[in-house]
Amino acid sequence: MLKNYLVIGWRSLVRAAGFSVINILGLAAGLTIALLIGLWVYDELSFNKSFANHDRIAQLFHRISFGEEDLTIPDLPYPIGEALKSSYPELGDIAMGSGMGEHILAHDETILTETGIFIEPSFLKVFSIKMTEGTGDALREIHSIMLSETLSQKIFGGQAMGKMLRFDNQEQLMVTGVFEDFPANSHFAGVEMFLPIEYFFASSKVQSGMRDSWEHYSFECFVLLNPNVSPIEASAKVEHLLFDHSSDDGKAVKPKGFLFPMEKWHLYADFDDAFPAPRRIRFVWMFGLIGIFVLVLACINFMNLSTARSEMRSKEVGVRKVMGSLRNQLVRQFLVESLLVVVIGFFLALLIAWGVLPAFNELSGKKISLPTDHPIFYLVSISFILITAFLAGSYPALYLSSFSPVKVLKGTFKASRYARVPRKVMVVFQFTISLILIIGTVVVFLQLRHAKDRPVGFDREGIIQLTIRTRELANADYNTLRTDLLSTGIVENMATSDFPITGAASADASLTWEGKDPAFRPLIALNSCSHDFPATNGFQFVAGRDFSRDVSSDSSAMIVNEMAAELLGTDVIGKKLRFGSGREFHIVGVIKDQVRSTPFSKQSPHIYFVRYSGSQFMTIRFNSGAALQDALKKVEDVIRKHDPSAPFEYKFQDEDYARLFHDEERLGKLAAVFSSLAIFISCIGMFGLAAFAASQRIKEIGIRKVLGASAFSVWRMLSADFLLLAVIAIAISFPSAYYLASQWLQQYDYRVEMTWVMFALTGILALVITLFTVSYQALRAAWTNPANTLRSD
Repeated sequence: MLKNYLVIGWRSLVRAAGFSVINILGLAAGLTIALLIGLWVYDELSFNKSFANHDRIAQLFHRISFGEEDLTIPDLPYPIGEALKSSYPELGDIAMGSGMGEHILAHDETILTETGIFIEPSFLKVFSIKMTEGTGDALREIHSIMLSETLSQKIFGGQAMGKMLRFDNQEQLMVTGVFEDFPANSHFAGVEMFLPIEYFFASSKVQSGMRDSWEHYSFECFVLLNPNVSPIEASAKVEHLLFDHSSDDGKAVKPKGFLFPMEKWHLYADFDDAFPAPRRIRFVWMFGLIGIFVLVLACINFMNLSTARSEMRSKEVGVRKVMGSLRNQLVRQFLVESLLVVVIGFFLALLIAWGVLPAFNELSGKKISLPTDHPIFYLVSISFILITAFLAGSYPALYLSSFSPVKVLKGTFKASRYARVPRKVMVVFQFTISLILIIGTVVVFLQLRHAKDRPVGFDREGIIQLTIRTRELANADYNTLRTDLLSTGIVENMATSDFPITGAASADASLTWEGKDPAFRPLIALNSCSHDFPATNGFQFVAGRDFSRDVSSDSSAMIVNEMAAELLGTDVIGKKLRFGSGREFHIVGVIKDQVRSTPFSKQSPHIYFVRYSGSQFMTIRFNSGAALQDALKKVEDVIRKHDPSAPFEYKFQDEDYARLFHDEERLGKLAAVFSSLAIFISCIGMFGLAAFAASQRIKEIGIRKVLGASAFSVWRMLSADFLLLAVIAIAISFPSAYYLASQWLQQYDYRVEMTWVMFALTGILALVITLFTVSYQALRAAWTNPANTLRSD
């Protein structure tokens, strides 16, 4: 019987080729979206699952308080690792490491800039680093280095063990180990090398002083918890450890430790009010629901298009029933036909997904591939096909098998008007979901544009940033370097700083000023820089002046933003500030608030002060109208004069600022693609229902035309029903979309306001799409010769 069902199903598909193509394409589109979203969701949920003990790994974080504001930080002093090991050995293995940073590696003519971490040897055990060459003792020697397989191949072509590399233009390090590359969905994706933390301390006097200092927050602490210890239990033990060892200034911010499990590092990476925020996981569930809804839309299309052909299949059903077929046999037949369509659609979806995966990965920032080498993929695929086939075929099977053979064969069969209700409900559901997706996409893009249009308080065009990575460039005489750059004729200004204008900043809890309440500890961001930093970046002053080299006292000058000025009181120009008991500074200028680390949130009070030592970044501003390639070549020549062996690497300031929008832009583009495809699938459903309605009323239309009805009146009659369905969908979708969009916007401190215009335009678009979709079937029915439709009567 199964073979018979398949043969009949195939003949039915071929006989109505046009409907079959539309049906299969609509189903394939929905299956493709569901497949891609499923792969994306799986990639997100499996983040960091490649580590053997991912469920036992945690990182030590601290909540600190600045007045009424709380902040969560992973940065810690190095001695806290030894304190954990000695005081709480029952927790498990402890490993300290530096943050990820870029370093220069050189071998013969090969010079590369790669990301690395300084780590303790126990780091390899905590994260179960898989070695392809060497052992877990690879970093016991201070002048050693471990490379990833990719980096080893890139530099040495493989077989890197025992070979030497020049690190940051300083010393030669020996390769003592090679480890497997981290997966793309890993916290350490992009890390290409590990170095001994002892080498970090031996590199300079300043870094050596960090080994025993509880005041330098420059390291991260990872814990491999024992099997019988939970992160909550362990957090209770480490809660007051940093506070107990801190100075008075450190105690003032009330550090409170907790262990943050690895399973939450990615999906709960953002912190609101010092607590993990489920921002990323919301996106995961949101796209997961979109995938489910789009699949349901595709199944609804199948139902509508199948029932639209019910007139053609009704006599077949009648004959089969007269010949003795039972209803359950007919149900099985139509379910097998549904299965056949779904199988074809699924393999077409696999082919489409395979073809669009590169573009999808670029759009989503992923490295996803079809897991065809995993048996679980085939098990999931088979389950997916069966469930989809049942969902898509159940209603048509039950509907078609319910026809009365007597009425069908006598030609008196006519579908009940109540039979149309489920199809209309399904179309309303389709358009409701599609409209919600459209409005959501519009809100995302409006929010993105709103943030991009926000005044940033500094210039972005014609400016490049360089990271100072080598000792040669760090020790270069600032004035000589600046003079050489200005003498090229294409550089307008140049400055150095410890942070770029588009990046983060440091903070110091010891900042005091006259009249300050000792208990008041506001969160104030700090940025040290050269005299020329404000002018190079185009700071916008509202009071006072810029730094000046001609004023000797400006070596201890400060510039504050408007938010900081409000904290410090009135008449801040000339006001004196001090870092604890250290040197005293005075304010010479007030600038407009700037958008630095994120354009979607409120910014913090910010202070710039003059200091040349410890600068990590260089900012260069070109003359307006300078030829870009010529300007970059001249700057490169100057930089190489002072640092001949380092690669010339730079970032355009406008592009570096644009990276702050990457996540939202990706979200918006993905939502736009999914919304467009959902509309496409919904239109197919509307097309199917229009075909069904036209076929049901074909004789009525013929009689109306014989009695003198025009084609326009017939088109208007058929279109009115669908416009009503669209209006109902609009009425349902708008309140739902408004609520969902409002909830999504709550995560941004700086957000767009939704207006009625956006909803009105979306409603008009929905009505236009409806008319455009149903007009083909309506006009086709209106232009049909009534002699052909009434001939049998």
